Amino acid sequence: MASQHALAGSSGGGRIVAVSPDDGSAIDLKRPLLAMLLAWLVPGAGHLYQGRRFKGVLFLVVILSVYLTGVMLGGGRVVYWSWKSGEQRWAMACQAGIGIAAVPAAVQSRLLHGGGKAALAGGFMAPPVSLNQPVDEDYARAMISRSPELTEDDFRRQPRMRLWEFQRDELSLWHRQLGRWFEIGTLYTMIAGMLNMLVIYDAGFGPLGTPSDEERRGKAGGADGEPLKG
Repeated sequence: MASQHALAGSSGGGRIVAVSPDDGSAIDLKRPLLAMLLAWLVPGAGHLYQGRRFKGVLFLVVILSVYLTGVMLGGGRVVYWSWKSGEQRWAMACQAGIGIAAVPAAVQSRLLHGGGKAALAGGFMAPPVSLNQPVDEDYARAMISRSPELTEDDFRRQPRMRLWEFQRDELSLWHRQLGRWFEIGTLYTMIAGMLNMLVIYDAGFGPLGTPSDEERRGKAGGADGEPLKG
């Protein structure tokens, strides 16, 4: 059942409130759009802004733990942006829900696919290099240093340029190195992103399952020992 909203009276300054499904008390959502933005940037931040500290800390710890577990299981390779034809990373549609933790992937993709520049931080969260893709010489050497299977023979140097063309498919290399852990890590990070989408909704609209006035009256009547109507 959808959350119920109301504008607080004059004492509430016209702020938007939701109704707690537990006891029917009012929850001050403050500025819902700002709360939703904060909740996307950092899981639980929107709830901390609203003063809902328990939920805020719970979401922060649980969701980031799931996300970071997935990143570690996937060897730091499972979160990346790639919208090149035939190489779309559709998992990112869910992973992006984690907020600022997924932003470096967008930066790395822009650097690597936007002109062959070297990705930052040794390629952490950078998209895989595809067959015949030119990369900066420094990044090519970084790829070689982090993968024992790669040598300079896996690249073709372009004359008079600091670009090396990769002669293999790095994504296939990741799958071979990580095996099932690549998919498991991807799943964990997707789940974390989707969970945070629910958290964003909760920050903007209040808890799901808010009981109606009739249901609350019915529960109150049942607690007093009176027969429930209807």
